[in-house]
Amino acid sequence: MRQLTHNTSLHAEPEQVFDLLSHVPNFVDLCDNVEHIEPLGDARYRWTIRAAGMKLHFDVEVCEAARPEYFAWRSIRGIQNRGSYRLSPGEPGHTQVAFELQYRLGSPLLEAAVRRAAHSLVERVSGQLMTRVQHRLDVENGRS
Repeated sequence: MRQLTHNTSLHAEPEQVFDLLSHVPNFVDLCDNVEHIEPLGDARYRWTIRAAGMKLHFDVEVCEAARPEYFAWRSIRGIQNRGSYRLSPGEPGHTQVAFELQYRLGSPLLEAAVRRAAHSLVERVSGQLMTRVQHRLDVENGRS
């Protein structure tokens, strides 16, 4: 599996960051590449995303959630992937966020297309996601 990582710091307490990131349907509003997330029950979700000019579908299940330190998922259908957010206190009032994503697309042509764009795509998507998370946390905390 290929692995991508992204680390950042957010101005909010770990519990607030965890609550926002662990509510999976939030990702539709937090990330332009996520078109739709359908709850399937039992902590399972069907995702529809657009990446490298293609529409991709996969089902995931939340496999671990330990508030406020760790949130992880794995695919159960479609594109093979697993990922996690590790949260830890940073300087006072901040949270360090470590994002990790592992994936295997299965198709050599799809792998080649996504591989070229994957690093910059994940950096852009993760950056956008964290910017929007920070904005939402700022609004919730009366900072904007």
